[in-house]
Amino acid sequence: MGYSVMAARLAVTNGTDNFSQALNMGGGNAVQVDAVCFNLGGATSYTIEVQGSNDGANWSVVTANSGLVLGYSAPTKSTGVGFALIRYRYSVSAGSGTIIIYAGCNISHQ
Repeated sequence: MGYSVMAARLAVTNGTDNFSQALNMGGGNAVQVDAVCFNLGGATSYTIEVQGSNDGANWSVVTANSGLVLGYSAPTKSTGVGFALIRYRYSVSAGSGTIIIYAGCNISHQ
């Protein structure tokens, strides 16, 4: 549990999905996303989807944080997460172009 960097200077282009490495929940059941978007480059918003898995092969959506824009974002904490692993899926949700993302994850027990 604690804070982990999930992406640093990650370029996400419209029409492609990028995924973080899997992160062990370590007994936690809550995930707080925080992100900074440095350059929208024609895109108007992006999505960070928190996905969960117990086997690292089959992933389910825990929550989709959509409509995130340029600057800092800290969407509502996801609680009651019942998976052993989580990862982030990054995508441009509106507009076209490339965004640059720094993202982190704080895992806690609620």
